[in-house]
Amino acid sequence: MSLPLPLRLTLFYVLLLGLTLAGFGYLVYHQAEQRAYHDLDALLSNRAASVVLGKDLLASALPANSVLPIRLPGVNALGGDGVAIEVLNAKLTLLATTNASSEASGGTTIADISPSPVPWDIQAARWVLAHPLNSDGKPNSMYSTLTYEGQQVRIYTTINDTFGSFQVIQTARSEQSLQQSLDQLRQTLLAGGLLMLILALVGGLSLTWGALAPVRRLTQTAREISASQDFSRRVSLKKRARRDQITELAATFNSMLAALDSAYRQQKRFIADASHELRAPITSIRCNLDLLARAPDLPAEEVDAALVDARNEADRMGRLVNDLLTLARGDETRTVGQPSENEEHLPAVDLDSLLLEVFRQYKGAGQDGNGLPRLTLQHITPARVHAQEDQLKQVLVALLDNAFKYTPAEGTVTLALSVEERQAIMTISDTGIGIPSEDLPHIFERFYRADRARSREQGGSGLGLAIAQSIVQTYHGRIEVQSTPGQGSTFAVILPCAPATIN
Repeated sequence: MSLPLPLRLTLFYVLLLGLTLAGFGYLVYHQAEQRAYHDLDALLSNRAASVVLGKDLLASALPANSVLPIRLPGVNALGGDGVAIEVLNAKLTLLATTNASSEASGGTTIADISPSPVPWDIQAARWVLAHPLNSDGKPNSMYSTLTYEGQQVRIYTTINDTFGSFQVIQTARSEQSLQQSLDQLRQTLLAGGLLMLILALVGGLSLTWGALAPVRRLTQTAREISASQDFSRRVSLKKRARRDQITELAATFNSMLAALDSAYRQQKRFIADASHELRAPITSIRCNLDLLARAPDLPAEEVDAALVDARNEADRMGRLVNDLLTLARGDETRTVGQPSENEEHLPAVDLDSLLLEVFRQYKGAGQDGNGLPRLTLQHITPARVHAQEDQLKQVLVALLDNAFKYTPAEGTVTLALSVEERQAIMTISDTGIGIPSEDLPHIFERFYRADRARSREQGGSGLGLAIAQSIVQTYHGRIEVQSTPGQGSTFAVILPCAPATIN
């Protein structure tokens, strides 16, 4: 079972914090331990130095005929702070030491060990006797730690020759109070670290849970949209002084929902319009076939008329299906990035030659007496583009057919070609009825008609302009429209020129 994201994030950061606290606590404890033992060793060496100093003073005050050994005064007083002191001769016989009564007031100290070992560390004493001087000619000394009756005891051993023979001085102190202090420090570090981890866990959960609230709303909205297919839903955004990444994500999701809503509505409208357009020829064909089936004795001319009508409707339905397939291929081409990604492999089309070819084909349609407007040709600038010639011709034919439909017989349709800023511009202008301003944003939508009744009478499917725009967009071009109702319209097909065209 996967843990929730807020908990996973919190546990991750708590783990990082725990590792950081563990490292910090180890450093603090290690330094405190080193400092405590350094202070203990310094205390033991200072006590031993005090004993040596007392012996030196005593030796300087003794008369020349004094007899050794002499009981050293003041050793008991030097054994404060729980420090036990022993002075031994070369045979490790005790000459002076602290007593238990002086340490009784100090709590649990070295004096609680009874009887006190003599010497405290015999191996250290023998070693300093065997090696009385170091390489610098000074008395040797060493530290050691032994266990007596469950207590760790720190011992300092040194040697002195004040009275003409070597004496061993050992100072000792229990490590119990030091260990208690270190244990208290360790417990404090552990308790403080645990408290910080708990606070970090609670605070991290609260912070991440609140920070990810927009993500939960986004997830809930997505689930509701998936269940209801209602793309009009949006993620609610709280007004904030700053826009963070979560807010940006929610805003982007809302933008995506708006695009999906628009595409979904267009798809529904497209399916409805396509069904409506296909219903008419199917109904006509069915009626003619039913007529032929139910009336086998129809006159030959009526049979021929029914068959011609059915064939015309079938042709119309075929053209509509072909147009829909063309649009579907155009959508797929733009989705996968072909052929625009391989423009260098496309043939170079001479737009001026293509425009002249289309002009010659349609020139006869504008002769007097046929009810169509006159077709004229204005200035033509040589231009080449990378594209499929048949598709560009289909664009010109669709725009010319549209111009002829909405231009009266006494009007004029004009073709022109120019080059501006590395772009070839083909214009188809007419002096027809024009396009209302409210219809201009929709004329390239599939099955859209500014004048539905008239265009249907003329056999239009409402897909010509959509197909033209789809083809032009495939080659990184665009179609711009300017129109004034009652005066005419101008369609400009703008395509990027091939490198050879650019001067």
